[in-house]
Amino acid sequence: MMNTLSHSSEVEESNEENNASDRDLLSCLLWNKLEGDPNELLQKSCDPLEQPKTCDYHKGAYGCYRFAYSNTGPGAQACYDKNGNFISDPWKGGGTVDQETLSGDLIQLAKHVACDVVPYYSCCQTFFSLQPYTCNLYYEKRLIGQCENKTAI
Repeated sequence: MMNTLSHSSEVEESNEENNASDRDLLSCLLWNKLEGDPNELLQKSCDPLEQPKTCDYHKGAYGCYRFAYSNTGPGAQACYDKNGNFISDPWKGGGTVDQETLSGDLIQLAKHVACDVVPYYSCCQTFFSLQPYTCNLYYEKRLIGQCENKTAI
């Protein structure tokens, strides 16, 4: 009887993980389909950048700059390695354009989370691993900013 209960709970946990994974996949695919042209974000996102901040979210980057023209709307993160070289590959720590900048008030933060952070986690993070296919769908819509000519301070 004890083995049956143990096995039953393991099956339930496995089913819950699969259901969460399926929801993330569907959420990612829907988001990708509904998201607009990422080139519009590129045109509005990269200009002189402020002080670099360490990047916990861009593994491989030594520092990232965040820029936005205003407290609402698109923004960008440009990330650099230890030598000050711009990172143009998101898989190596490159920053991306954002639909909604992180700058601004609490409402703007919520917009950033809904438009940029939740899609990232739906497409790229499934429990403890990256999902290359769906993460590439995310990077199709959140391109690396064109900040190559900007130098790190």
